[in-house]
Amino acid sequence: MSKPYMMMDGNEAAARVAYLASDVVAIYPITPASPMGELSDQWAAEGKPNAWGTIPSVIEMQSEGGAAGAVHGALMAGALTTTFTASQGLLLMIPNMYKIAGELTPLVIHVAARALATQGLSIFGDHSDVMAARGTGFAQLVSGSPQEAADLALVAHAATLESRLPFLHFFDGFRTSHEIARVHPLDAADVRALLPELPRLAHHRRALSPAHPSIRGTAQNPDVYFQAREAGNAWYLACPEIVQGAMDRLAARTGRGYRLVDYVGAPDAERVVVLMGSGAEVAHEAVEALVARGEKVGCSRCGCSAPSPPRRCWPRCRPRSARSRCSTAPRNPAAPGSRCTRMCSPRWRRRTRGGSPVRRFGRMGRERR
Repeated sequence: MSKPYMMMDGNEAAARVAYLASDVVAIYPITPASPMGELSDQWAAEGKPNAWGTIPSVIEMQSEGGAAGAVHGALMAGALTTTFTASQGLLLMIPNMYKIAGELTPLVIHVAARALATQGLSIFGDHSDVMAARGTGFAQLVSGSPQEAADLALVAHAATLESRLPFLHFFDGFRTSHEIARVHPLDAADVRALLPELPRLAHHRRALSPAHPSIRGTAQNPDVYFQAREAGNAWYLACPEIVQGAMDRLAARTGRGYRLVDYVGAPDAERVVVLMGSGAEVAHEAVEALVARGEKVGCSRCGCSAPSPPRRCWPRCRPRSARSRCSTAPRNPAAPGSRCTRMCSPRWRRRTRGGSPVRRFGRMGRERR
C-alpha cells in the first residue's frame, strides 16, 4: 500500500533517513545544512530509535573539524555514523576524509552544497564545496528534489556498506535543502530492507578492539604506499554497479526508479546538455517542451558524479553528430577558458572591436604595458 505524502524540505527528507541508518551522528551547525543536525538532535532527545531499535548518539562538537574527528573515531569503533555540513565546513573535514576513504570505511556525509567564501562569504547555491572534495576518494551522489534527497540518501547508506567506499550525498543549498514539497517518506522497514545485513555486520566486526588487535595508520615507504593506493582501484571500479543495484532495490520496493545517468529528449538529439542537481529538473521540463515543438534536443542528468559512471551507463545521450554542453556550477579561476583568461586573450580583444582595453597588472600592483 502506498505511503501517504508528507510535507517536508530536502534537509528533513535526508536527515530522516540518515538518523534511521546511523548509530552515531556528529554535528556542527552551518548554513544551509543546520536543520539536518538540529532535527537529529531533537529526535534523539525525544527518544526516537533508529531502524534497529536503538537511540543514536548525537554529539555536537565545537567545529566541523571536530565533527569529522568524532566521525572517524566512531567509525573505528564499528559504529554506523553520519554527519551533515556545507561549504567551508566540508573543507575542514577533508583531512579526515582522506583517511576514511583510504581505510575503505563506510560513511555518508550529507551536504547542502553552498558557495565557498572567496573574496566574500556567500550562503547561496554552488557546487564548489563538493567539487573541492573530489580528490578525497569519496563517492558522490547528487539529488535534485526533496523526494530524491530521501531516496538517494538511503541509496548512499546502502551502497557505502556494500562497496566500503565513503559517500558524499549532496543537494543544492536552499534550492533543494529548503524547498518544501510533497514527499513519500521512508521508514525503518525501508532502511532495514535496503541496508545489506552481512556488510553491516562486517563493518561492526572491523571495529578496533583489544579482543582482536590490529594496526592501522602506519608510516609507509613509497614502494608499499603506492601499491596500496593502486590496490584500491578495484573498489572504485565496482562502485557504480553497486550504486545501481541499490537504486534497483529501491525501485522494487517503492516504485521510484533511478539510474546513474538519466536521459530525456529526442533519440536523434543534435544538442545535449549534461547537468546535475536541481537545475536538471528545470532543464528536463524545458527539453520536453522543446521536443514537443520538434526541436532535436536532449538533457542528460548525472546522479552519480564520482566515481564516473562507465560508458555503458550513458543512455544514448551523446549522439555522434550532437553538440554537448556540460554545465557545472563552480567557477575555477585558474582553469583555461575561465572568464579572466578569455578577457586577457588576443582573440577576446579582437572580438571586442575597440571596446575597453584589458589592463594587466604584475607584481606589486604595477600595470604592465
